[in-house]
Amino acid sequence: MTQSFAASMWHRMTGSLSGANFNGPQDLMATETPSVGDRYAQSTSGAPVWVVENVMEVTSSRYPLVRLSRENHPDLMKIVSVSALSDTEEFVRT
Repeated sequence: MTQSFAASMWHRMTGSLSGANFNGPQDLMATETPSVGDRYAQSTSGAPVWVVENVMEVTSSRYPLVRLSRENHPDLMKIVSVSALSDTEEFVRT
């Protein structure tokens, strides 16, 4: 019983970390790769809007990485994977 509980917890944790709504490459093919200027809002209420600055392929990541800057605050930036942008629980395209 302890092992099944631990396995269940591990599945929940890794599912939430990797994006519960992201099902792998087929989801990326279904959605288009972001372009410079695309806008994404975090799905929480009152969350900031982020603008795509560039999209880059790197050998250390399975999926392209996207550099985002915060709308009206270009000095605030973050880099996320395309797979993170595909997770509709985290980001919504505006």
